[in-house]
Amino acid sequence: MTKDKKEIARLIYDELKKGKIKSTIFTISKELEKEKTAKLQFIKTPLLNLLGQELGKLLLKEDWKFERLMELWKKGERDEKLIVISALGKISEKDYENSKEFLLKILNDVSDWEICDQLALRVIATLAIQNPREVFSLMEEWLKSDNKWIRRLAIATIPPYIRAKKEESLICLKFLNKVMREEDKDVKKAIGWALREVTKKDPDSVFEFLEKWAKIDDKNTKWIIKEGMKKLSKEKQERLKPLLN
Repeated sequence: MTKDKKEIARLIYDELKKGKIKSTIFTISKELEKEKTAKLQFIKTPLLNLLGQELGKLLLKEDWKFERLMELWKKGERDEKLIVISALGKISEKDYENSKEFLLKILNDVSDWEICDQLALRVIATLAIQNPREVFSLMEEWLKSDNKWIRRLAIATIPPYIRAKKEESLICLKFLNKVMREEDKDVKKAIGWALREVTKKDPDSVFEFLEKWAKIDDKNTKWIIKEGMKKLSKEKQERLKPLLN
């Protein structure tokens, strides 16, 4: 990069401050164009995350930040949305309530796995750490959605949450207990991921949880268990396998 990420974040911030959303999008495109290659016609997610974090720091004290970020979200595409998500993740550490309201307004715009998972990792998990009762209640409502990405959004929050709150494995398993018959593959993959992450903190509880579910004759449940048990010890996996046949 010819410019440091902080310099680029400042350029984005300056355009947002003026309320020039089209100019903001142009600035993002222009500054990141050199990061594209012939083989990779998109900007790598980690770079966009770094820019968003730096932008979030600059926006913390601005009264207009949520309004302008919403405009950028609505008018932007993949790169702009990922920058907004990371900026919101930084802001949500200091402003729970307004960040939560912003999240709820964009919920129905989530329509692919990358936006879904980044939003879960960077924003929802941060909010859940601050107020688990309220956020887990929201996540339970999202599980009822016909939109698979909203269901996945709730589940994809579990991995970063358990990394930060390693003592809360039972709360996470209680939540995952509601989704063990999920049919959609993209959502099932997230459940398997969540189970593997909880396993790293509490393998015995995950084994007992999966052992109970392995007795259920449901092909989706068995698929989830096979994915979710991969971080268990070989011995525990061998004890589960006969139940899955």
